[in-house]
Amino acid sequence: MKSKIIIAVIVFITGSISVKAQKGSTDLEKKWIIDIGGSIGLFIPFHQPKNEDMILGTTTNTSVQFNYEKHYFARLEFGQISVGFRDKSVINGINSDINSSTNSLNIGLGLGYQYRIRKWQPFIYGGGGPSYVTVPEMSFDKSSNTVSYRTNSTVNGQLNLGVGVNYYLSRSIILLLETKASSVLGLPKQPNANLSGISALVNVKIAL
Repeated sequence: MKSKIIIAVIVFITGSISVKAQKGSTDLEKKWIIDIGGSIGLFIPFHQPKNEDMILGTTTNTSVQFNYEKHYFARLEFGQISVGFRDKSVINGINSDINSSTNSLNIGLGLGYQYRIRKWQPFIYGGGGPSYVTVPEMSFDKSSNTVSYRTNSTVNGQLNLGVGVNYYLSRSIILLLETKASSVLGLPKQPNANLSGISALVNVKIAL
């Protein structure tokens, strides 16, 4: 009789521990949700040349977002911006006209807040990271009266501030619409500050 009572107590305690462990695991999964997505969009530089057509560019982005307690998130981003580059100048009687493109490869970490209203979830976030920038560059050698062109590469800091909205197509598929302002630090205003600007992005994310 005693052995049966002991066995029953052991089974009860084991069952209670198992239920608590499963509940704790479920609560942890609810607290943390990860989504992965890729976006493409239009980029408009802050600086535009006077009396010329507007310079436009493209931007692509891949992100991994860690959502905590429904409202808070951290986003790791890998992106690229490619935009037109134009520069006209006269050096020692020589006309120089550069019509090319400039690019940046960006890695960023951002922190944000979001609030879901049925299928809609507006959000705001800010962050930054390193940016690998390639810009066309011209140099002039007075001794040989020669103008040379090359591509200059630098690593700069980048700051981002974005607002947007998530739309839940299903529990695991999310459509994202986002507007983001980005600024590459350390670039001169003329003529190659066109890697700082506004991006309009469309993204499809999958919640894991």
